[in-house]
Amino acid sequence: MSELLPDVVAARLGGDMSSLSVVQRGRTVEARRFAVPEVRADEDGGVSMSGYATVYGFPYDVAGGPERGGWSEVIAEGACAKSVVERDDVRLLVNHEGLPLARTAAKTLTLASDAVGLRCDASLDRSSPLVASVLSAMERGDLDEMSFAFRVIRQEWDADYLERRITEVQLFDVSLVTYPANPATVAQVRDDVPAPSVRGLDLRMASAVRARLSI
Repeated sequence: MSELLPDVVAARLGGDMSSLSVVQRGRTVEARRFAVPEVRADEDGGVSMSGYATVYGFPYDVAGGPERGGWSEVIAEGACAKSVVERDDVRLLVNHEGLPLARTAAKTLTLASDAVGLRCDASLDRSSPLVASVLSAMERGDLDEMSFAFRVIRQEWDADYLERRITEVQLFDVSLVTYPANPATVAQVRDDVPAPSVRGLDLRMASAVRARLSI
């Protein structure tokens, strides 16, 4: 991952970027936890999940933020748009590894870049033991965040390398995760899903996310 960051930023991190990256398809790529997923029962007995793997235009701290050697980062609107069109095989995983819950190539996962962020809609197999475990954890509130793994294609830094704006990414996976890197996340599992509350989001962004996820 070090080749994706300016030398001065990598030096501030002391070379330890394990908490900011995952290995996908033999390549180390970046990962961020920032999403608002929901799961609901379908009329045919299946299970559907909807959420945002990232939200555009919301700044968050990485590696402790500027005061602790890290930086402030924002995913610019439309950063995922090109990859959504070109990337024909993205998986929905748990903690960025293991068997997929859904997959774009199988048409069980659909991705869209809209005004809010990277929208994910997945059809889950209720008979899968993995899906059953995930649903149980989400119903209990033990699992309530998502993440996405990506490679930065275009980015902008300020003169002090303390603020980063990512304008284009290549997607690798979207994932339900145990430990979030960003507190502005929430998930709910209900048959009758209300608009979710969103921890840490400003009112404008929270309203936009709630409007997009209201089913």
